[in-house]
Amino acid sequence: MVDYRVLIRKRRLEKHLTQKQLAEMSDITQPYLYEIESGRKSPSIDVLAKICEVLEIKLFPDE
Repeated sequence: MVDYRVLIRKRRLEKHLTQKQLAEMSDITQPYLYEIESGRKSPSIDVLAKICEVLEIKLFPDE
């Protein structure tokens, strides 16, 4: 199982995006994104889907 926090951060850095940029693109706040990446908070499925859409991550990859 993939840790979504690690994957989000890795893909964000690969795309040369700051937390603030990704947060704005995902319609969330930067502090909330920080808490998601650090594991302090878990995103709703809607927020996770939006972040994955922006980062071009398949939410449910083929098995």
